[in-house]
Amino acid sequence: MYILKNAMLSIKRCYGRSILLGIIICIIAVSSCISLTIKSSSDILVDSYIEDEELVVSFEIDRGKLQNASNVDKNNFSALDVSLVKEIANSSLVSDYYYTLEVSMSSDAIDCIDDSFIEVNDDDNKKRDNNGFPNKFSNMGDYRFTAYSNFSYLEDFVNGTKKIIEGEFLDNDSSKYQLIISEDLSQKNNLTVGDTVKFYYPSNSKKTYKFTVVGIYSYTSNNDDFSFMPGNLMNASNQIYTNISSISKILSDNPSSDVDGFKRISNNDGLKAKFILSDDLAIDQFKDEALNKGLSSYYSLVTNQEEILNSLKPIKNISNFSLSFLVLTLIVGAIVIIGVNIINIRDRKYEIGVLRAIGMSKFHIILQLVSEMFIVSLISLVIGISIGTLSSQGVTNKMLEKEISSYQSDIQSIQDNFGGQDKFSFRSKDNRNTLNMFMNSSNNYIDKLIVSTDFKVLAFVFLISLVLTIISCFISVSFISRYEPNKILQNRI
Repeated sequence: MYILKNAMLSIKRCYGRSILLGIIICIIAVSSCISLTIKSSSDILVDSYIEDEELVVSFEIDRGKLQNASNVDKNNFSALDVSLVKEIANSSLVSDYYYTLEVSMSSDAIDCIDDSFIEVNDDDNKKRDNNGFPNKFSNMGDYRFTAYSNFSYLEDFVNGTKKIIEGEFLDNDSSKYQLIISEDLSQKNNLTVGDTVKFYYPSNSKKTYKFTVVGIYSYTSNNDDFSFMPGNLMNASNQIYTNISSISKILSDNPSSDVDGFKRISNNDGLKAKFILSDDLAIDQFKDEALNKGLSSYYSLVTNQEEILNSLKPIKNISNFSLSFLVLTLIVGAIVIIGVNIINIRDRKYEIGVLRAIGMSKFHIILQLVSEMFIVSLISLVIGISIGTLSSQGVTNKMLEKEISSYQSDIQSIQDNFGGQDKFSFRSKDNRNTLNMFMNSSNNYIDKLIVSTDFKVLAFVFLISLVLTIISCFISVSFISRYEPNKILQNRI
């Protein structure tokens, strides 16, 4: 007990030294608490986000590979169709799936929202794209008709950027020609719910299809990718939604035709299928299954894994930074604490000599010094952990805000280098996929991280401080063994 009493008296007597040591330990505790809290919360968020996010897989034509194929392979190329999509979806690896059908249509009965973007006058450009395949924009209408096999995956209506303001939504099970149109299109043509409009396939104006307007929608913004559509298809107001049966009927009435010896695949280009896998590790197995079921080898597999990881980049970066900062803080803190304790031992050499001269053993002296250190450390830890807990959320918000701002600045710089984002509208499909994903990823970053200091963090901070205290104590008190009390007192006289 007298050792603890002497330790308390020594702390009060040398309060300046004790305060300095306490500040150092407090800074280490604050830094450790904040770093560990951010690291722990970030890892939990990343793991839960990846676990909760659905792994979505789709197939896209590898046009580069198909371009280099022989003419026989090109003509025998079998594009993905609805029946194959359903067969591929019939797998134990698939938890859910949906597909969309798209086709452009024209109409002499109404006027589109004019937004001309490209005029294609060259006959050769009308026939072929950059890869030598038939140009799927050569016979485009003014309206983009889209149908979903499962409208619950129509994200714009799910997140509320589009809303039905008149009438009702489509009945996907209906075989009738139904559609919903934008508010802009309805106002320009004085269309109301129940009106009928005739449309025709651009290359076959003689056959018309009479659609009934069942709903009108408004939109605040548009997430669909219109930037690579020509002419009036670029305008989101010309987006029309219909049911699967309607587009299927139109496509069956207008079969693909050959253009200069190449089988035209524009009809099949309008089919997009996405499969939600139940197992993230089954991607290769799923692709093999699809190939065995008849999928052409000229299709490549595309997933949203990179998109998910991109959205977590700021979180991962501050997590890694917090870990690096923690390691640096501990290294510097340990060096400073050891240095302060060594200086403290040297300054108290005479005191140690007196205590040794009156009969106190080295063990008891070391125990007293360690007790002083632990008392100061304990008080500093309580203060440091309290400050760290209260400031963790604010520090996290600032770090995350700065990290996202840095990414957005880099993306803006890339856009400026190319003269603006609109320039990417002229890039080929193969080149723009990765770039466009990078360009758009800034809008999808996880921009909020709720942190909390749990018991595990508190225990770890305490353990780290305890280890630092023990190490610094034993290194510093090792100098005591070098001090002989008689020599200390003789040198003092």
